[in-house]
Amino acid sequence: MKFLRGVGVVCLLSFSLAGAARADGSAFAGQWRQLTSTAGRCDQCYIGIVRHGDLLTVTSNNGWQAVMNVENFLDLELAAGTGQWKSTGAGAYGGKHFGIQFVRRGPELQMFMVVSQATGRPLSIRATFERGLPATNWRHQPAPIEMQRI
Repeated sequence: MKFLRGVGVVCLLSFSLAGAARADGSAFAGQWRQLTSTAGRCDQCYIGIVRHGDLLTVTSNNGWQAVMNVENFLDLELAAGTGQWKSTGAGAYGGKHFGIQFVRRGPELQMFMVVSQATGRPLSIRATFERGLPATNWRHQPAPIEMQRI
């Protein structure tokens, strides 16, 4: 029941942003390295965000991807949408769908993800990113996973 309430809050936020002015998403596009996460430390985690008109696609190197809309709300540029963890190699999150939001705060990108646990209860994951790839040996890392249809 709490999960449905959480989904309802995300939907309300999405609807409330529907009337806000459209943004172009350029503040989000690019590669971002993870600085912090409530899901655990990962010095080699990063995401790539690509703009496709009014939509953004996000691909992570640790097994998830999402599609988002970008909106301006007051003086903030926000991106919100849905995604899915890859069904293999993502541990407890494997194959699970989630809601996701990003907001720019100065040079940092803050993420808020809500994914359903095995019990059906929602789990929120917060992370902070900065532009660029992880500094250690990034040239020898595999390219981000390719976008799959979700």
